[in-house]
Amino acid sequence: MTETESLTDMVWANAERFGATIGFRRRDAGSWADVTTREFATQVLELAKGMIAAGLRAGDRVALFSATRYEWTLFDFACWSVGAQTVPIEPTATAAEVEWILSDAGACAVVVETAAHRETVRRVVDRLPEIVWVWQLDGGVLDAASGDEEVPSAVDELTALGTQIFDDRAHERRLAVRSDDIATVVYPAGDHPKRTELTHGELLAEVRATIATHPALLRSGNSLLVLPQLADLPTRLITLACVYTRTTLGHAHDSDDLFTDLGVFRPRVIVTDAELLGRFHDAARAKAYADGNMFVFDTAESVAVSYGAHGGSVPLALRLGHAVAGRVVYPKLRAAFGGRCVAALTSGVPLDGQRVNFYRGIGIDVRELGTTLVE
Repeated sequence: MTETESLTDMVWANAERFGATIGFRRRDAGSWADVTTREFATQVLELAKGMIAAGLRAGDRVALFSATRYEWTLFDFACWSVGAQTVPIEPTATAAEVEWILSDAGACAVVVETAAHRETVRRVVDRLPEIVWVWQLDGGVLDAASGDEEVPSAVDELTALGTQIFDDRAHERRLAVRSDDIATVVYPAGDHPKRTELTHGELLAEVRATIATHPALLRSGNSLLVLPQLADLPTRLITLACVYTRTTLGHAHDSDDLFTDLGVFRPRVIVTDAELLGRFHDAARAKAYADGNMFVFDTAESVAVSYGAHGGSVPLALRLGHAVAGRVVYPKLRAAFGGRCVAALTSGVPLDGQRVNFYRGIGIDVRELGTTLVE
């Protein structure tokens, strides 16, 4: 790695060499819209120009207080393009937790998702004189403080502001970022957690290590859908690895629409957590029992667990049982994940061994994500 490399290099390398490749699919008015790598780079540049026009300086810290969505990744790269540092905040954080992180990090700007998040920040901002800007992703709603002014979306507001800035100026800011510059400041869960500052070089090295660990999954032509929150560092690293490799990336935003999202997006890989995989398993069992197919399900589950536990040669009887279940039961189970999923990458508390073997037995390899960057 050279001293001039930064995380944003991948965005412009992809746009220049593979501009027509679908880098993202984003939720748009209930459907999924394709975003090419060239379009993504353009959007990053427009936001970066808006941040420059607003007065954001290299080294400033911008908090991202939002659930999983396309704009999170967009703002990550836009902030890095101007030399700013991003500070993730869990979307369920309390006002006290938000105040602690914003104060400890010394953030000067906050990107919030909803009016509720904006209100949380408003309740503590008087004690945080460093906060200059609050941008809201969900625009078109009335400002709770004024009651009569519509809040513009952060993307629209900054894009409009950036029209006064030449592209060259934004690229100069981007190219001035070095590998040893801080890219993000992360906080573990808990009261008054200790922050960890991570550089562009550290994140980039971890991204490349992640790709080397999952080469068959993270590659152009594959697709990956993120289900949990991006404040989790291993999940953020996977999203960066997707951008690096041009793996088509999607963000599932609403947990109530997960089955719909999976059915429409049809990912090759999902990033999730043990709880959600457990819920999928339990829901499948409950449906089978409700339909009177408890014996079929229990038998197929037992076969899947046994098959998944065999790392080497599989006994003939088990192979035959697995082949039968693979034609009758397992396709229906995989259909809940869109029908194309071959791997689930989990972060946080690990899935118990029996369920890991169950998923492997039905054709979905469960792998744990991790990172050595934070304790």
